[in-house]
Amino acid sequence: MLSDFPVLARGAVCAAALALLAACGDKPAGSPAPSSASPAAPAVQAPASAPEASPAAASASAEQAGVDLYPHQNTDVLRQGAFAERLRTLLGPQAHAALLENLRVSGPLSHEGDVWFVTGNRPHEGGSEQAAIAYDGKTNALRVWLHHAGQEQEFVDPPGAQVAWPQDIRTLLKNTHGN
Repeated sequence: MLSDFPVLARGAVCAAALALLAACGDKPAGSPAPSSASPAAPAVQAPASAPEASPAAASASAEQAGVDLYPHQNTDVLRQGAFAERLRTLLGPQAHAALLENLRVSGPLSHEGDVWFVTGNRPHEGGSEQAAIAYDGKTNALRVWLHHAGQEQEFVDPPGAQVAWPQDIRTLLKNTHGN
């Protein structure tokens, strides 16, 4: 599982794993719907010892791995694989299902420093059904915000981890609270 990996902030391994966060929504209109019988997405494997990579190499790897791609352009790791399992364990089945619905319309995978994130909302229900995921590649910490059924919940893995919300998520929260 992803949580069993060593800290993923080194080199292309981190960039590839984090880029998969972008895969959280449905396919574009007209595309076949995902099927539970579809083959599992390829797992991201971390080497036993991740070598240090230059910032330029990490940046190039991040671009190749899907940074700035929209969900329908990438593999859906929020439904399949180690990252999906980590989310299901953290949120539980009901909150995980709500998260997936609330990320059906989302922006591309973005990053601010070491934190990679994606935000979204349920189609035609922005402002009432929303979600955000932030992943700190330096500490392998995950933070999820879910606004569902009139209630807000926050989930953090590992417990007590500190993941600062990127500016875009802070703006989303501010707009949601009307401040």
